[in-house]
Amino acid sequence: MNQIDIHTFINEYKERVKKQLLREEESAKTQFVSFADKSLSITDIEWLQDNQERFFKDTANEDLLKLDYLSELGFICCMIYSPDGTFIIVGHSTGLIQMRHGTTGTVLCTLRNIQFPPKPVYALSYSRLEERVCYAACMDGAIYRIEIPNITAPTDKPPEYCIQADPGLECLNMQFYGTPGISSYSTPFITQRSATLSLGLSADQSKMVAGYADTSIKIYDMETQEAVVTYKVHKLRLQFIPKKLQRAHFGQVCALRCHDEKPFLFASGGWDRTLRIWDTRCKVGCIMTFEGVNICSDAIDLNRDHCITGSWQPTEALVVWDLVARKRLNIIRVQNRRPDIDGEYIYACRYWRSPQYNRKGKYAIIGGSGTNTVEVINLHNRYSACSYPAAGTVVALTSHENCIAYGGTASVFNIVSFHDPKHEKYDNFENFDDDYNERVVTLFDGDEIY
Repeated sequence: MNQIDIHTFINEYKERVKKQLLREEESAKTQFVSFADKSLSITDIEWLQDNQERFFKDTANEDLLKLDYLSELGFICCMIYSPDGTFIIVGHSTGLIQMRHGTTGTVLCTLRNIQFPPKPVYALSYSRLEERVCYAACMDGAIYRIEIPNITAPTDKPPEYCIQADPGLECLNMQFYGTPGISSYSTPFITQRSATLSLGLSADQSKMVAGYADTSIKIYDMETQEAVVTYKVHKLRLQFIPKKLQRAHFGQVCALRCHDEKPFLFASGGWDRTLRIWDTRCKVGCIMTFEGVNICSDAIDLNRDHCITGSWQPTEALVVWDLVARKRLNIIRVQNRRPDIDGEYIYACRYWRSPQYNRKGKYAIIGGSGTNTVEVINLHNRYSACSYPAAGTVVALTSHENCIAYGGTASVFNIVSFHDPKHEKYDNFENFDDDYNERVVTLFDGDEIY
């Protein structure tokens, strides 16, 4: 590529940025098509006003940030807060991975450029032992090891704009089909032929669990990077095994979550409408199977002895499961939700990550395509503690203490604050529930879990 071509590409990139800014100023639709974009009706306006009066007026809840970005970067597929909450790692549908400020949402660094052809980054998992390291599951079949640079941004006076990569190179990779730029932050860690849709790291950091589009779940050793266990049933054998006796997924594994305290326990959900609980010490398959759970995205989370799931269905989408009793504990039917919504249709479901206030899993955060909102649900009294309007479908969300970040099909990145006057702060949240760690729980015959 000669110098004249480079100048031509840069000039065309400038024109695209100018057109994009004009479209945003005129409040016109972008080139990216969102299947949830719709104009506000009179009912929506009334609900927004009622929502403002009920949850935001004279409370600590507020929209900290609503940041528009270029639609060419792709919609947000996944995001995760760092353990200290200083920054957020965001994965896009074009393979782009960005590092943003935890409070202001400022782009601090581009950890991975847009790849060609664009392959979505579906899952992110932060390392529990290695400092400034996280892993990303991409649809190209690879799991990338992301080395987070040591960029410190002040919290009292955070930067309004900061970018550590060439944005022109990212757009050129997608528009002109050039070779993706080599990034020292992102390197392939494990590579497979099938698309990687879900990812999780065990509590002791010794194992990595990945779910694939070919219905398989593989457990890797973090030192050797070799698959030690593979859970998969071939299609020819499925017809001879009754459904109640099947101990592996027969649909794409789109959701996976490892337990924060038990290194051998993890949960998975697939397009076969099942939720399965696994024990890495059991080599033959899952130890629990719950049917009728229509999980279509990363909508699983674990907390102590409970698991919550979000299904893509109009009603009764949020369910709490008891892993000790091996049964469905509660179907969360929200009592104070407006009656004219199109349905719940949950894509993202998480426990509110706050050791000070939500250690026992009282609050859950959900988002999807039905309500076009992000809701904080009180699982005990089945009430919506707060509801934040979202532009388009909510596909990814994460939280740290009082901050909640979410995004989706619309080219908008949001950070909000949450505080419920009813919840109480735990006195000593560092050393809690010693009896919980000493209880004996039998998950499958012949073994006991402490």
